[in-house]
Amino acid sequence: MNKKFEKITTYLVLFLLVYGIYQLDIEHLWSIQVNWFSFLAFLIFLCYLVFSLKKAAKQQDMQK
Repeated sequence: MNKKFEKITTYLVLFLLVYGIYQLDIEHLWSIQVNWFSFLAFLIFLCYLVFSLKKAAKQQDMQK
């Protein structure tokens, strides 16, 4: 992937995570109907985290 694209994607995912936390309604914490965007943002963050860790592991293996 292009470095600039990776940086933009990282900032967007982090922005989604922060905005999802900001929009989280604590009174209805486990309600998907109320907090659907917060849950979606958290899932996107987790998927991107797993993708990034796998990519970093591949790069480390290639350097050895």
